[in-house]
Amino acid sequence: MIKLVGNKLIIKWTLINRWNLAVIIISSFILWPIGSLIFLSFGDSQGLWEHLFENVIFKYTTTTITLMIGVLALSLIFGVSSAWITTKYNFRMKKYIDLMLILPAACPAYLVAYAYTDFFEYAGPVQVTLRNLMGWGSANEYYFPEIRSIGGAIFVLSSVLYPYIYLLARTAFLQTPTSLLEVSSIYGKNKFWNVSLPIARPAIVAGSALVCMEVVSDFGTVEYFSLETLTLGIFNVWIGMNNITAAAQIAMFTFLFIIFLLLIETRSRSEKRFYDTSRHKTHFHVEKVNGFKALTLSIICLIPI
Repeated sequence: MIKLVGNKLIIKWTLINRWNLAVIIISSFILWPIGSLIFLSFGDSQGLWEHLFENVIFKYTTTTITLMIGVLALSLIFGVSSAWITTKYNFRMKKYIDLMLILPAACPAYLVAYAYTDFFEYAGPVQVTLRNLMGWGSANEYYFPEIRSIGGAIFVLSSVLYPYIYLLARTAFLQTPTSLLEVSSIYGKNKFWNVSLPIARPAIVAGSALVCMEVVSDFGTVEYFSLETLTLGIFNVWIGMNNITAAAQIAMFTFLFIIFLLLIETRSRSEKRFYDTSRHKTHFHVEKVNGFKALTLSIICLIPI
């Protein structure tokens, strides 16, 4: 607040003004990298951007989209199925499996890529054991999927990123109102497909968005597997060609690509309506299982780990 007292101008800071200033300062720090990127992208790339756009941007984008779709699909399978199993069923070692399902989120994807490559490559223990058991002498005598491929990258990234979906989906499943589950049983509807999954959709979508952004921004795994994605293209142009302007232009293209995907998803659910379930009774009925069924459910949960 500014007051004029006599010939003196007195500035009085209120609590609201201080909060506004704090918000402006914090927002400036957050937006500074984006602003710098936009500023750099308007520079002169000496014709390199035009060359990249005509020759490699399409390949970078196609590889990125393929990788993103594959990782998202596999992460959804891993995350949603594991979340439903650990929510719906009670079996031996469940609490330990629940903890183990979260641990991959703490592992850097490129380290997991190194480990899987050493394990599944030609000289790794899996193929060596197969050759010894079957009497094969060379790789020409049998088929084994190449781990350092886009399929291998999809599996590696999915095994690291699915916890984003798992955690959010499990929380949503636990909050499913019991009344809706009882109604579905009365009408003979499937509890998962007709009740829990639709209610958990916003949470699953949020986890899926995080997975997609992590895939697009990944560098270590795609570089190790020699996959030409948008992120790898940024580093190649910036470090390899020493052209930070063209790298910033690719980064802006990637940034707009992410915004476009988020807008598509937002529009796809713009007509949906979701309701707060926290005010209803949410004691989820847990089914106890033993024997072969419990073993099968445990194996399904342990596959991504």
